Amino acid sequence: MKGKLIKNIGLLLLAIWVIPTLHGQSATKNKGYKIIRSNVGVGGSSKTFQTTKGTYTVSQSIGQSSVIGTSVNNGYYLRQGFQQPHKPITVTKSTYSSLKAIVYPNPFDYNIQISFSESVSKDIKIEVYDVLGKLVYVKKFSPSKKLRIDLTKLSTGAYTLKAFQTESCLIQNL
Repeated sequence: MKGKLIKNIGLLLLAIWVIPTLHGQSATKNKGYKIIRSNVGVGGSSKTFQTTKGTYTVSQSIGQSSVIGTSVNNGYYLRQGFQQPHKPITVTKSTYSSLKAIVYPNPFDYNIQISFSESVSKDIKIEVYDVLGKLVYVKKFSPSKKLRIDLTKLSTGAYTLKAFQTESCLIQNL
């Protein structure tokens, strides 16, 4: 009996500390999104800088004790972490058809090759994103069935490659 009471009190305390720290958005019958936010014991700030090369936002927080991420289930978007995007989540359906190609070597050291299965008649735009979704490489190539992409400036890690040609798209994890 005493053990069960202690367990229930422990679960109640856990709920009091964990539930208010969740950040989320919920879809509300196609009327937009409802922002749900709550924090317990956090600190941080952000500052936006305007330069001749663009606008940059620097953000920092104190108290982040776990990894951040986004989870989607039954129309609800749950974002964990103190660092939240400035823009709302948008979900769009892709209008691109699949672009067929072989990307090698994977994993890569410095360069990758892309061999397209179909003939290429228009320019191809290549984008490479890091695991945080930051665009780290972008270049347009003239039509060619085989491309060689120099990625020597990228550090070791996981990346996502996107290749676009008119209304076709290839997405490949590297």
